[in-house]
Amino acid sequence: MSERDELVAWIISAAGEDCTHRFAAPVEVPGWDESPWVELRPLTQHEELERESRGVRDEYHIDDSGYVKGIKRRYDLAVMTAYDYDHCLVDFCLPRKNKDGEIVPWHRPDDFRAEELLDTLPPALAQWLNQLIEQVNMRDPSGQQVLGAVKKI
Repeated sequence: MSERDELVAWIISAAGEDCTHRFAAPVEVPGWDESPWVELRPLTQHEELERESRGVRDEYHIDDSGYVKGIKRRYDLAVMTAYDYDHCLVDFCLPRKNKDGEIVPWHRPDDFRAEELLDTLPPALAQWLNQLIEQVNMRDPSGQQVLGAVKKI
């Protein structure tokens, strides 16, 4: 982890629209001059909390006397992933088949809807994109290392 990466974890406005990262996909498309790519931004604290509140539900099981005998937590991963795609995915250039079956570059349209990606992403691309979103939002082990290093300063 570079010193700059460690510092970014502590800078106000180093999240949201002011802070984007571009990642090239680990694949080459025949006939393309560049690799497919995505541009991501981390969620702000408010967005992270909103994402959790939309995707996590607690069910309280109460006994006859009114005491809580158990809590069951449910996660709606589709809602949480769609939220990430809507907010973190600033721009992209991804391969897509057109109506003639040709592989063409697809850029993020102005009327982008996360559900379109959720319904069409192949597993390898989905896994790569989700790993990057986790990394940018410091939810993965490498992101946690940055936070750990920053806390030691």
